[in-house]
Amino acid sequence: MFSRQRPLPVAAILLVCALVARFTHAEETVIPSLAGEPYDSGWSLQMDNDLLTPKNHDRDYTGGLAVTFAGKRVQQWPISLDSTLKKFNRWLKVTDVDRRPTLHSMQIGLAAFAPQDLTRSDVNMDDRPYASLVYLANSRQSLEDSGRTAIQSTLTVGILGTHIAKTLQKEIHKLTKSDSPQGWKHQIANGGEPTLRYTYASQHLLVSTDDRFRFEVKYSNEGSLGFLTEANTSISARWGLIKTPWWSFAPDRAEYFSQPSASLLKASLLGTSEFYIWTGAKLRARAYNAFLQGQFRESELRYDWLEVRPVLAEAWLGVTKQVTPHTRLSWIIRYQSSELRRGNGDRDLVWGSVLLNRDF
Repeated sequence: MFSRQRPLPVAAILLVCALVARFTHAEETVIPSLAGEPYDSGWSLQMDNDLLTPKNHDRDYTGGLAVTFAGKRVQQWPISLDSTLKKFNRWLKVTDVDRRPTLHSMQIGLAAFAPQDLTRSDVNMDDRPYASLVYLANSRQSLEDSGRTAIQSTLTVGILGTHIAKTLQKEIHKLTKSDSPQGWKHQIANGGEPTLRYTYASQHLLVSTDDRFRFEVKYSNEGSLGFLTEANTSISARWGLIKTPWWSFAPDRAEYFSQPSASLLKASLLGTSEFYIWTGAKLRARAYNAFLQGQFRESELRYDWLEVRPVLAEAWLGVTKQVTPHTRLSWIIRYQSSELRRGNGDRDLVWGSVLLNRDF
């Protein structure tokens, strides 16, 4: 399981590029309703942790924290990647960034991964490596096809292998009086290594009823290049008291941690009674995972292509309740099939999330 293989083979990159290009054939309809994006649309706070599930595990994708800001303001902040993302889109010719009204969002986050036995201080050759990512991401979202197709692109830059996740996990374990993790010095790219990822996704509304208890179904396709290189397709549904537009809800856009999404427009604030359940499933074809395979910096434990499963299945179930006119609270449980082919690390992943969304 020690490997010096350099990831991101050319064939895998070309494959995902071709799949991403496949997703770009949408209508050129401009949706005027997005032209009035507020300067400040809102924010959201999401916490991921495998302790937020009935099984109460502390392993694999063990936790994440993300804060998302939405509105025109994120284009102007000094740390914003929006102008770079716009150039990426124009260069790849995946969306007409100059003609379509666009919603903007930015996310700052942290993700942490760990093996099952946290008490071992040596390299655990029979499990996944420790890994962490601190990141900044910007997204641009537009509507097409008379409002039944949503296009979203995302650029993420980050640093693998910092000590932030180690410090945070140790403090949480100290508060909960549980075993302190001992193996973080063996994490992927220990000491820090820059990384990035570009993602392009298209969502398509299939069903939307006009009943008091609305039922919505959509499917999505997504491709990405970078620290996670893959193509995926998913279908999702929500049912209940729904007031918000279908495109504002994107639980399928999560690769472990959720990706930034636009907040609601003022015209979407139609009441305080939202309460609905939602579910979905996804199939992934993954060519590269830096959290398991490492990057260019040497890592003590890394898996090569033959030791990692290229096809993964995922499912989720959640509930959302509007608790004030401008605040929504959600709980989600996610399942993902095993990523490794053998050893103790060959196991399914389960984690939970709590999401607080505030719009203006």
